[in-house]
Order: sequence, then C-alpha cells, then structure tokens
Amino acid sequence: MLKRIFGFILIAAFSVLVSYGINSQFLKLSERSLIDQKLMIFFLACSLSYILFMLWVDGVKIQWAWNPPRFDLTALRDNLPGILLSSAFVFVYLRFALILNNFGVAQVDNLFDADVGSWMRRIAFEDVKEFEMRGPHPFTYFIFRPFGQTLNFFTQDPTFSAILLTALVGGLCIYLTWLLVKRKFGSKTYAFLMASLLGVSASHFAFGSIIETYIYSALALVLFCLLVLDESAPPAALVAAGALTFGITLTNFIQNFFAFIVVRPRWREIIRFAGWTIAISLLLTYLHAYIYPASKLFFLVPDVQNEDKFFLDILLMQDWMIRGRILYLIRTLFFYSVVAPKVFILTEEVGSTIPEFRFYKISPGIFHQTDYDGMGQALIIVWALILVISGLVFMWRLIRERKLELPVALILCLLFNFAVHVNYGQELFLYSPDWTYALVLFVAFGLSPFAKNRFFQAGMFVFLVLLAYNQWQFMSIILNSLKAYVATLPPVIP
Repeated sequence: MLKRIFGFILIAAFSVLVSYGINSQFLKLSERSLIDQKLMIFFLACSLSYILFMLWVDGVKIQWAWNPPRFDLTALRDNLPGILLSSAFVFVYLRFALILNNFGVAQVDNLFDADVGSWMRRIAFEDVKEFEMRGPHPFTYFIFRPFGQTLNFFTQDPTFSAILLTALVGGLCIYLTWLLVKRKFGSKTYAFLMASLLGVSASHFAFGSIIETYIYSALALVLFCLLVLDESAPPAALVAAGALTFGITLTNFIQNFFAFIVVRPRWREIIRFAGWTIAISLLLTYLHAYIYPASKLFFLVPDVQNEDKFFLDILLMQDWMIRGRILYLIRTLFFYSVVAPKVFILTEEVGSTIPEFRFYKISPGIFHQTDYDGMGQALIIVWALILVISGLVFMWRLIRERKLELPVALILCLLFNFAVHVNYGQELFLYSPDWTYALVLFVAFGLSPFAKNRFFQAGMFVFLVLLAYNQWQFMSIILNSLKAYVATLPPVIP
C-alpha cells in the first residue's frame, strides 16, 4: 500500500511537470489568466496521472481484445433487414436534407435553432483552423472531419458531403437500434418495428436531415447502450464509445455513466470506466486545442462564461413564463420528439426574412405552444397509451424481479435532460435526439412481452405507417415554406 502511495506521488509530480511543459510549449500558457493557467495544468496533470498510475498498477492487464460476431455471408443475411431498413431511411433523410440545408454556410437558427451553416463548415469545409469550436464539444473536429474529408474525395462538394454524412449517421442510428433490440429480445420483426419507431420519430426525421451535432450524439448514445448490454464487449470498447459521446457533447457522457452503473453495478469497473474515459477524453481535448487553436476548452473560465447566453434562470422568470417553459419542456420531451405537431412559421415576429420554424412562440404575457390537429390528435393519444403501458410493464417487472436493467438508466437519462433543459436552450426540440433514443428503447423494453404477438405487430405497423405520413406532412410544410421563400428571392446573376 505504501509503495502505491509513494508511486502515485511520484507519478503526480512528474505529470505536473509534463503538464506545465506541454501547456507552455504548445498552448500559450503564459497568455492566459492565472486561474486559467492553474486549470490547464491541473486537468492535464490529472489525466496523465491517472493513465500512468493505472498502467503502472495494471500493466498490460487491460482487456483490449474483443471478438465481435464475424460478418460473413450468413451474418449479412441475418442482418439484412436492419441494413435495408436503415438504407431506406438514409434515402428519405437525403430527400429532405438536400432542400433544408441549401442556404450554405450563412444558414443559422431558422430550422429549430439549428446552426446548419457552421456545422456544415466544420464537418467538410477546409477553412476551419481559426473557426471557433465551442467548449461543450471538446474534440468534435477529430470525430467529424475524417468522415467529411473522406466523402469530399468522392463528392468534390463539401456541402453535399456534410448533408450525406448527416443522413448516413441517421441511418446508422436505426441500424444500431435494430441490432440492439434483435439481440435483446430475439425477434427481427420486433426489432424492425422499434428501429422504425426511432427512424420515423419527429426528432430523427428532422435531425437526420438537418445538419447539426445532435444526430451524431444520438448515434454515440445508442452505440453505448448496445455495447453496455453486450457482456462480451471489453472495457476498451466501452471507454472508446464513452469518449466518442464525450467528444461530441460532453454533458451526454453523464447518460453513458447512468447506463454503465445500472447495467454493470460493479464499483471497481465503474470507477475504471469513468477514469479511463475522462482521462483519455481530456488528452484528446488538449490535442484538439493544439491542432485547432480556435477551439475552446470547456473548463476555462472565459469559455464557460461564453455559454451564459444559452442559459436561462427559470427562478427569475414571471409565473406565466415558468409554467409555459416547464409545460413546453414536458411536451417536447415526451410528445413533440416522437409525434410532430403543427409548426409555427415565424418571420416578422422574430425579425427575420427567411422563415423560422419553431414549436413555441412568446407574446406579451402568453407562452404559446403548438398542438395537434387532424390525424396528429389520434397519433398522440396512441403514443401516450404506449408510454403508459410501457411504464406499467416497467413498474411490474421492477417490483416483481427487483432487478435494475437498462430502462432504469433510460429514465435517469430522461430526468437528466429535463434538469438540463429547464434552464438551457431556446427551441428545445433542437436537443431532442439526446433523449428520443431513450424513449424508444424504454418502449422497446416495455412492450417486449408482446414482441412476438402478431396482433400487436400488425397494430404497431399501422401506427408507424400513419406516424410516418404525419412526419412527412410536417417536413413537407417546412419544405414548401422554404421553396416559397426562395421563389421570392431575386435571381442570381453569374
């Protein structure tokens, strides 16, 4: 024990020296404020200390090997329904994406507050060295740009590369969901239905087409759930998936942590997973800031203060605003993210010439929230019944078996998103891919007793067809509004 304590002290001292040297040499430490200098040295030293200490303690005992299922002709045949389903959604998403994202790098905020233009540039354009990357996305360039640049080689069009990559990621979310449900419940038909539910949800219909980070976050979150349920997956795979989540949007790593502690409640494994993931993610964050100097570091005071504009203090709001905000968040969390409601199309109200699309608007004393009409009313009733039945099955299983499974973590993820977005964000639908996967997987677990019931399968299929039609109408309204706007623009003179 004394040997380890002494060893840790030496490693920590060495890490502090190395951290000081790296920050001074590569990250302009002397130009920072005193508090930022201390934070930069501290976090890198912590990362290095953990990695070096664990390597000293464990040596090469870290389990890196993994033997995933072989993907031969038989495996291809077995996975073909999921592949075809996800491919079909890629084409659907592309159909909308080619119009929704056609305003170039100047496009921002009109589609549910999505920063389309800036993320299009970050994914596939060349001029990003001095283009700011906000702190909540610690090393996103490392994740997006290799794929964006690879697609550029084939398309020779950065705009189309960014559009195509977003649609492909949307399709991959569906395939991973199909794979998870098939492995867990042993029914390809049930997996097809649940993956389709994610694919036709309003959230994935929109953000599989609109360029933003959130569909990428959804992919990382679904991937982590798939791996954490696989007992054969080595710790290294889970750490890599956790780092992927962390790198895209760091707060979503908390959702990974919930899934890990619920599904694998072994404290030594939990501590090692969290330690390795955070340590590696911090190293990548520093490397990212060196290669892309305009990147913000999420733990520095000025970079944290830059995020203030996205925060609201609900306690300082008037009563009508508080009630409206909370009700709007609940509706978005459980309903708008799955069944698309009517959409507000705003122009003069928000001082914009290009139409802006939202699910809320505010006028003096009134917090307006959109609602449902026509077939949407019937669909939302059915969806509410699905949620209620799933919740009752969850409670019955929990009381009967007294065993924590993934649905407990999914509920924690939903509560976490509620807690975050009470005070963060404007158009909350923008963030919906961060939790829609949790809703769909919760329903998949809740309805699993009926997984092989033919009447249930038929009824669910009809619901999904009608839901897909509703979402198609929702997206068409947006497309038609944008087309009408474009028709009013003066012709471009070459």
